[in-house]
Amino acid sequence: MRVADRSTARNYLTYLNKAKNDYAKTNERVASGVRFKDISEDVSAGSRVIRTKTDLYKAQKQLDNVKGVNEEMTTTENAMTDISDILTEIHNVKVTAAKSENAGASGRSVIAGEIKSLQQEILQFANTQYGKKYVFGGTNSYTAPFTQDKDTGKLLYNGVDVDSIQKDDAGYFYEVTDPDTGDKVRKEIPMDGDVYMDVGLGIKMSGPNVDPDTGFLISFSGLDFLGFGTDADGLSNNIFNILNEVRESIGTYDAEKLDAADDKLSKLTDGFRTHLTDIGARTGFLSTIEGRLSDTVDSYSRRISDLIGVNDAEEATNQSMNDYVLKAVLQMGSRILPVSLMDFLG
Repeated sequence: MRVADRSTARNYLTYLNKAKNDYAKTNERVASGVRFKDISEDVSAGSRVIRTKTDLYKAQKQLDNVKGVNEEMTTTENAMTDISDILTEIHNVKVTAAKSENAGASGRSVIAGEIKSLQQEILQFANTQYGKKYVFGGTNSYTAPFTQDKDTGKLLYNGVDVDSIQKDDAGYFYEVTDPDTGDKVRKEIPMDGDVYMDVGLGIKMSGPNVDPDTGFLISFSGLDFLGFGTDADGLSNNIFNILNEVRESIGTYDAEKLDAADDKLSKLTDGFRTHLTDIGARTGFLSTIEGRLSDTVDSYSRRISDLIGVNDAEEATNQSMNDYVLKAVLQMGSRILPVSLMDFLG
């Protein structure tokens, strides 16, 4: 009889421990919302979770890259829009007023001063930064790419006179070392390289360079937007420098010179706005990529949740059942075990 009591107690404790363990595990799953923590608990689902988490990490990394680039592109677009507005004001308001017969010498002097102030605003926007990066400075991340020569008043790009710069067929800028003779001895413009980023297009290399069809260009040379070199008539192809011509011809009121400079300004402004439209299209493209990557990240997150997440309704049922079983086992023990042992177990 003593052996039977010992066997009964041992079996009872086994059932009791199982009931307590099932009850605790169910409560843990309900509290954490996770069906399992160790891959050994569900090898098949655990393996898929690991693969999906790897894919999620890659997609999230690309999404973060695209968001950063998109913010930088938006900053670039906003700066260009501000410059475009200034150019519109100069052409439609300031130059028109200067050409009026009612302006007078004093009035034109005031207008020339206002244009000079607007030039400085353009210079500030041309040196716009996103974080510590100059958005129009190519690879220049240390100093303002655009400065004004103190003696000539001309615009400099990374220390080089923009009127002495030309562009080769491969799209690289170089300086004409002797503007008077037109000697085209190649001298690279400093800090004006291209920077590309992988935004999910599968970036590839073409020799030492990035294939531009697979990488997204995130650096911009302000020379493309504001212009460089001179035309056949010797007029600057740069917006800032041609504004010098506009301002000076207003001050001296050289009508012929003003008309020529104003016409050139209009052409340069049209080119500038073409680039602005291109930036807008690129920003729209990035927004599309960002939306697609956001959907991909959400999809991977849902898949992981489905693989390791609990079924709330099922776990609620299990919780109620395990609670009932535990209470039933405890009640059964009060009948088959001595009171002193039940007090100990309680």
